[in-house]
Amino acid sequence: MIMDALLIFDGSVNSVGTLLGTVVNSGVSFTTSAGTDSANIIDVSQIASSASGKGRDVGIGDSPALQIAIEVMTAFAGTGASLQILLQTAPDSGFGTPGSWSVLNMTPVMPVANLTVGQITYLDIVPGVQKFLKLTYVVTGANMTQGAVIAGMVLDRFLFGPNLGYPSGYSNQYV
Repeated sequence: MIMDALLIFDGSVNSVGTLLGTVVNSGVSFTTSAGTDSANIIDVSQIASSASGKGRDVGIGDSPALQIAIEVMTAFAGTGASLQILLQTAPDSGFGTPGSWSVLNMTPVMPVANLTVGQITYLDIVPGVQKFLKLTYVVTGANMTQGAVIAGMVLDRFLFGPNLGYPSGYSNQYV
């Protein structure tokens, strides 16, 4: 999995490349309310263009080239609790900030028993993306008492099969 630190919704990558999750009960708990938004909102116009007039290379152009990956870094706890993650998009409000949010895609409702360390859930980035993207974590049943995730846009080359690399014994005279 290839993860760009500028395309992370929640969590972080430290200087030696270790993934660190965002603790969900630190400051803002996941509660049975309207939902908790991701720490970061991604402005996709910054991906598509830059000062040089060229976009950043964020994928190989195949479908599904980009996805959202949400990995559980600390197991979730909360008796009777379930979690659903919404991918939301919004246009520019006219002031460089997000306008009204709409749901673009969502995970199935996941019971807390399934939210164990290493569990990875993928969300496809489907047509309809506007200028901004965020994740919203919606808890149902009961409040979560612990858990941490890292979530970001990824290019997961393993989705396309194991034969994308060079063949065994490959030699390049120019390297």
